[in-house]
Amino acid sequence: MTQRLPVSARRVFEQGLFCYLAVGAADGLHVTPVVFVYSSGRIWVTTARTSVKARSWRLDPAVAGLVRAADLAVAFRGRVRTYAALDPLSWPGAAAAGPRLALAATRFSLKNARFFAGYAMDARRLPLAWTPPARLFAGIELTAGRVLDLQAGTMREGWGAWPAGASFRKDVSPLPRARGVDLKVPAAVRKAVGRSGLGALALDGAHGPVVLPAQWRRVAAAGSFESALPVAFADLSEAPQRAKAALAADRASAWRATDMAGMILQGTADLFAFPVGEGALVRLRPDRVVWWSGWSSGSVS
Repeated sequence: MTQRLPVSARRVFEQGLFCYLAVGAADGLHVTPVVFVYSSGRIWVTTARTSVKARSWRLDPAVAGLVRAADLAVAFRGRVRTYAALDPLSWPGAAAAGPRLALAATRFSLKNARFFAGYAMDARRLPLAWTPPARLFAGIELTAGRVLDLQAGTMREGWGAWPAGASFRKDVSPLPRARGVDLKVPAAVRKAVGRSGLGALALDGAHGPVVLPAQWRRVAAAGSFESALPVAFADLSEAPQRAKAALAADRASAWRATDMAGMILQGTADLFAFPVGEGALVRLRPDRVVWWSGWSSGSVS
């Protein structure tokens, strides 16, 4: 059963616009932004039945995520249960969930009404995967979480068991020059995302993926991406000095999916720690990039 969440965590979940969810996949970590709602102590999202998330959840219901609101963020772990109108195997669970599921669906529609208005405007171009019969409704039981102060770089409070302690390299040696694989991504997507920003960084640690807020920048000469974050945040990952990683760098829209663009940069990253007060650095030279722009998407490697 989901534990009682701190007031600050509930406030972030109620005010946040997007939830960045991470799962382990055959081609590496996968972290993507989705609209969501917080209801009955759970995070509720929707995804295509054929998406990477849905395929992963059929094998393992574990999930990690991040929600930001103003100067706070909540990193969480949980377990997911999916419901689909056209999937008979989900019907007993849906019946058992009863009023909770109906309430969550209603709140999801109300909170994300602007996005549904955007879908209506683009109905003629709406792909099959975005139509109701092709989608799953998923509820995430929040087993553990930590409230992060983005200004102070500290943890405020949390719930559930969450072991910590990442391993870091001490010296940052420069990478040799290389052409970044992200240059194969359509130019319009790269322009929309930019060369730096606030992203969602997923690291694979001893207890699975963790999603953390991080400031990132592209290092053109090395074809790499560097993410800066407080050591206290990086420690939550329990990642080794060299770990599987994925960085979601995106341009969001407050209401229209066709205006969204972004990239998931996947590969193996090195973790570095600096003297007290100078934080941690995660350096990723991606070997694969998944990109999207409106209804279009693709991958390069």
